[in-house]
Formats: sequence, structure tokens, C-alpha cells
Amino acid sequence: MIKKNKQMFLKQKNILIILILIVILFLSAVYFLFFSQETEAKKITENFVAGELLIKLKNHSKIYKIKDLDFNLQDLQTIVLEIPEIEWAEPNYCMRASYLPNDSYYHEQWYLDKVKAPQAWDLTKGGSEDIIIAVLDTGVDIDHPDLKDNIWSNLNELKGDGIDNDNNGYIDDFNGWDFIQNVPNPKPKFNEEYTEGGIHHGTLVSGIAAAVGNNLIGVVGVAWKSKIMPLRVLNSEGTGSIENVIQAVNYAVNNGAKIINLSFVGTNKSYFLAEALKEAWRKGVLIVAAAGNETTGEPVNLNESPNYPICLDENEENFIIGVAAVDNTDRKALFSDYGSNCVDISAPGTRIYGPLVYNPNYDFKEYYGGYWSGTSISAPIVSGLAALVWSINPLFSHKQVQDFILDQTDEIDSINPDFVGELGRGRVNVYKAVEKAYNQLGGVPQNYYIITGAGPGGGPHVRIFDSVGLPKGGFFAYNEDFRGGVSVAGGDVDGDGEDEIITGAGPGGGPHVRIFDLVGLPKGGFFAYNKDFRGGVSVAVGDVDGDGLEEIITGPGKGVESEIKIFDLQGNLKNSFVVYPPKFLGGANVAVGDVDGDGQDEIITGAGPGGGPHVRVFDGQGNFKFHFFAFNKNFLGGVNVAVGDTDADNKDEIIVGVASGASPYIRVFNAEFLLLRLQFLAYSKDFYHGTNIAVADFDGDQQVEIISASGPTTEPRVEIFDSLGNYLSQFYAYARHFHGGVNVATMRAK
Repeated sequence: MIKKNKQMFLKQKNILIILILIVILFLSAVYFLFFSQETEAKKITENFVAGELLIKLKNHSKIYKIKDLDFNLQDLQTIVLEIPEIEWAEPNYCMRASYLPNDSYYHEQWYLDKVKAPQAWDLTKGGSEDIIIAVLDTGVDIDHPDLKDNIWSNLNELKGDGIDNDNNGYIDDFNGWDFIQNVPNPKPKFNEEYTEGGIHHGTLVSGIAAAVGNNLIGVVGVAWKSKIMPLRVLNSEGTGSIENVIQAVNYAVNNGAKIINLSFVGTNKSYFLAEALKEAWRKGVLIVAAAGNETTGEPVNLNESPNYPICLDENEENFIIGVAAVDNTDRKALFSDYGSNCVDISAPGTRIYGPLVYNPNYDFKEYYGGYWSGTSISAPIVSGLAALVWSINPLFSHKQVQDFILDQTDEIDSINPDFVGELGRGRVNVYKAVEKAYNQLGGVPQNYYIITGAGPGGGPHVRIFDSVGLPKGGFFAYNEDFRGGVSVAGGDVDGDGEDEIITGAGPGGGPHVRIFDLVGLPKGGFFAYNKDFRGGVSVAVGDVDGDGLEEIITGPGKGVESEIKIFDLQGNLKNSFVVYPPKFLGGANVAVGDVDGDGQDEIITGAGPGGGPHVRVFDGQGNFKFHFFAFNKNFLGGVNVAVGDTDADNKDEIIVGVASGASPYIRVFNAEFLLLRLQFLAYSKDFYHGTNIAVADFDGDQQVEIISASGPTTEPRVEIFDSLGNYLSQFYAYARHFHGGVNVATMRAK
């Protein structure tokens, strides 16, 4: 029997050896035939062990490893699976630990592993600096080594000049505001009565949400790349007034905060605070509030004795995420208030270690410490999670972000039988919420793409991005050596149901207009003006004659009279007319849209540099309809124009941007009554080199988002704002060292 088994083993071993030799010889032959080029022989080592293939034979349980294969393993996997004797083959994949930051006190932050933050960081790497969390609290130590790099800066304000540069009512509010002492410095104050808990409170809350991560020191915040907007509404003992909170809420909303963290409670319901928070919610801001603590008596059932602001949305639309506290076993913290009417979610809130206020003059000599407990500590975990989710796609609505957080929790009712349903949907799970949001990226409707054209100084590089700023393609519209820049537009000019990209050569090139498909294949082209003209061409697309096909509309750059021309795809001239006095040679920028709601597009022009800020509107036959001055009549820097429906009334508004020579304001005008509806700064107030603009309804809410692309002398930044001028996101269209400016347009996605 032993001899028989030995013979069977040797037979199987010989079969295996022969089979492996066959595999190797087969692979070698295939490799020689198909992969002999050096470029195909590169080892892939990022996701699996180089040169190792795992193979399982049919009717055998053992997995065998073949080593030292100098092949492209992914290609070989496909080939090997064609061999009948092999059940499965795959590279020897590498596994990695979840992303762990190198902060020295990370091991003290037990709750981060509990809520699976490291796994979430695998997807987000700490979030985005574009997402701002407003911390309304006792002040924040903005010089703390683990916070200072994440403190929000008001780039529209010049620090320390004693002037309200951005005209928001607060002088020198460069890093936030102290609403208690009405001063720009939002740090905790020692020139008033204070307690240790009061002094540290706001700094600790900020650090839990967004302390700098992976910087070799201290602790790490949940969203360790996000910005903290410090707004001091509580004094150094931890008390404050509703008036200050309301002012801070309005400040946060008006200055770009996406999340407001409220780690405090009171027992009196304020109608005025409720209205302020409702308005913040209506403007797309997410609000997170603590449930409250009881240190001397029994925790409060908020259904019976509500706290505020957490319960301000009781019996209304849920516009506040209310947070209760649990311990390291997911049991309700002994001190935490609870109640289904107000609490939406629970988060760790016991024995928390974090950043502290450092001021040795008052015997505050530690940068970090613990161990702190409270629902005040639980709330910023949720605020940090909201920032992580938003970093995945800044175009998520605040309701979507709230739903991701509340729908992706860990069940804790079974651990808390006395509080079933009273601790919200469950305990926060950072990874599950982030993963859900991440998986939604493929489902986010990409209704429009953003088209960019490099400004003067760069090659004629056209790039296409989705609404999140991820590149979809790119090509050179003209000879790569041309450095005059390229203007862009998007529209369906051939009637095939898919938008084309239309380009106009910038200054220095001939007046060459070209048409491309999404991947850069040319579909046509023509010269819009005399071939000797070198002033550049502005382009737009729209159906201005009601024939169902979109036309190409051009405006000349500097050097000739402002003749607008209308062409079909073949370059046949359909109409032309002059829009400004013949002596004005500053050029005309063009846009197209239905500003009167009649179903047919109008042509909108903005005077180029040297003329007044004159916007004029014409029908497709060149008949004048109306005009207005977009800025002060004495302004001569030029006006860029775009058209889109910002208020869902089926009539397009006219959007204008400063072209040069003044702060980069964008304005939105109601075309029916010529009323200024909105004004905001696209970039820093001291940037005088213009903003190029476009619009698109990325999120399908029937209200366009406004896209701004920077003019020359700065990084090639593209920013997206909602229809109310609230900042949403940004990306860089070209290498950041390119400072030639960016032209921008949009096109319907396939």
C-alpha cells in the first residue's frame, strides 16, 4: 500500500513538473511571438510580486507558485487560463495595511480605528483643503503646530492693514473672527475669566475634526487636509449668546464654509437661530450639533426635555445632524443625552486625546493631552467625516452627504437595549460612508464636461475634464509650436446628437476656427476673418436662427472693428454685423443663450479691453435687443460673458466677468429687468488679471453652476461655484508653473 501511494505521488509530481514545464515553454513561445518588444517586457510591481504566478490545476487543491517569470503577468494570466489542465491562475497579488499616518500620538486615538478611519483614508488620503469646517466654539489656537497649516485663510482680506478689504463687515478677518470681543484674532482669550475646559474646548474640537495628518507630530484629524474656520462664539469659560452664534453662522455661510460644527447646547429654543441655521442649510451647508452632557444628574431624554441647537429641527426637515456619544464598546456614554427626535447618529466620545492650547505664560505647557469626554468631542468626528465625503466629489449636495453619513452606520441598538432607536441610526462608520460616496462617483451624472484652452505662452493645448476635475482627454488644436493660446466652445454643430469642440486661434495666429470631436479628431475648419488678421478669435456655439442646428459664432480680438460672424459647420457665412462703434478696435467676446425664454438663442457680446464694460444683446439676424454696462462706465478692462439659467425660471441670466484691470468680480444679471442679482469674487481681490467664465448644470437641478478660469500671471486654476456664488471645488487645468491663463467652456457629455 505504501509503495502504491508512493508511486501515485511520484506520478502526480511528474505530471505537475511536466505541466509546469509545458506552461513555461508555452509562455516563452507566446512571449517571443507577441511580447518581444522591450516596451512590453516591463515588470509590473505595484500591485503584485514581480515575476510570480499562482496556478491551481484542475482536481488538485494545492496552489503552486511559478517564480522568476520575466513576463507581463497580467497578459500571461489570460494566456495560461487557455490551457485545459489549469483551473485558475493569477499574479501573486500584494496586500497592504490600511493607510496609517505617521503622527506620533496616533496610537492614543483609539476611536479612529473604531470608526474605520484608516480604511477611509485609503480612498481619500485625508480629504481636501478645499472643504472648510467652521468651528463655532471657544476659539482655536491657530498657532498650534498641529493646526496652523489647516487654519482657513480669507484670501480676499489683506492681513493687518486695518481695512475691510472684502467689504464683509469685518476688518482684518484673515483667519476668522472673535464674536465675543469683536476682534480678528479667534484664539482663546486669557484676558477674561477662564477654565481649563473652556480654554481647550475649541482647539480640541478642531483637532479631532481636522488636525494636520502625516506630519510626524501629534495627532491626526478625521479630515486631516480640510481647513478649519475658527469662529469664537463662546467665552473662555464656555458660555456665549445666541446673537454671537447667529452672527457666526452667517459669517460661515458667507465665507465659504461647507460644514458648521456646533459643540455646545442650551435649553432655550431660539427662533432667530433656527432661521439662521435653516438658511445655512438652504444654501448647501451641513450642520452638526452635539446632543449635550449631564455630569451631575441623569442624562436627558431630548424627546421630553430638548436641548438646542440640536433639537431646532425637531418635527421639521432634518437640517441638523445631532450626535450622541458612545464609549469604546459602543455603549451609550454614561453622560450622553439621547432621544430619537433630535439624535441622528452616535460617535465615540470618551477618553479622547487631542491638541490643547499652548500658552506657558498661563501655565498651559502641553501641546497635547487627554483624556476628554463629551458629546462635544463626538460631533467633530461627524464633521470631519462630512469633509471626507465631500472631498470625493464637491458637487455632492449637502443632503447627499448627510444621507451617506446616516445611512452607513454600525448597528448599536442590540448593545443598548434600554435606548433602542434613541441613539440615531447607529454608530458612525467613516469607511462605510466614504466607500458609499466613492462608489457613487460612477453614478454621478456627468451631464457636462469642462473644456479648457491654454492662454498665451502655452501650446494650443485643449483639455477636457469631468465635473470633478478628472481629465477625460486632450489634444493640440493647432501646431504645437504656436504660443498665442486658444479659445474654446462646445456644441452640436453637425446635428449628430453629440457636442463638438470648437476652437479659435489666439493672438498671433491666423483667424483659424477648427472643429474637433471629443477625442481630438478634426471635423472641419475655416478662417473667420481675413487670413492676415492676427488679433485672435473668440468663439461660441448656439442655435441662433431656430433651424435646429447650432451655429458657430465668432468675435474678433484686438485690431479690427467688432464684427460678429455666424457660420455653419462648413464655414459658410450665414450672417454678420458690427456690435460696437467702428472706431473701437478692442475686440468683442461672445456668448450665446436664450435670455428671453422664447426658445431661440440670442447673441451676447462683451467689449474687449479699451472699451467701456458694455454688454449688448442681439438676435440671430443681428437685430439689437438691449444693452447695459456690467461695471462702472469708466472701467476699461474688458468684459467676458457667459449665459445660463441660475434660478430655474427657463430664462437664461447673463453672467459677466472682469477681463483685466480690476478685481476678478463675477456678476449675474437678470436679462428681463437688467437687475444685478449676484456678485462675488472668483479669486483674491488683489488679482487684477481677469477671469474667464462658462456655465453648466452639472448636478441636474435646473440651475447652472458657474465656472471660472484664471487669467494670466497666476496658476492655471479652474474653480466651480454654485448658482449663488458659493465655492464648490477647483482643479488645475495645466501644470501649475504655467501662468498664461486659461480659457474655458463646457460641452454636453456623451
